[in-house]
Amino acid sequence: MSVEEAPERETAIAGFEAAFGAGRFFDAHEILEQYWVAYHGPDRDFYRGLIQAAVALHHARSGNPKGAASVAARARANLAPYAPVHAGVDVAAVLVQLTREIATTAI
Repeated sequence: MSVEEAPERETAIAGFEAAFGAGRFFDAHEILEQYWVAYHGPDRDFYRGLIQAAVALHHARSGNPKGAASVAARARANLAPYAPVHAGVDVAAVLVQLTREIATTAI
């Protein structure tokens, strides 16, 4: 990542975390996807995993437990190598929230 990309990444992550923390999972996905599409660094799967986590939680809250479980599995696979923290994101907390909410949805 070049020095020029760092502020863009920080802005994308901050926007993602704000939306994700507020339960606006669709917005979180959209915010980070704009960055991810153009990003081709070695940790690209980390960003993909965050986007997938947001999509899974959006599905869970929208009454689509099957879709939520499917996307959550891919999110976990992409995020697990980056736990507990990567790029300032508490990946472990994202994984806990994902597991908790998807399990609740499946009940």
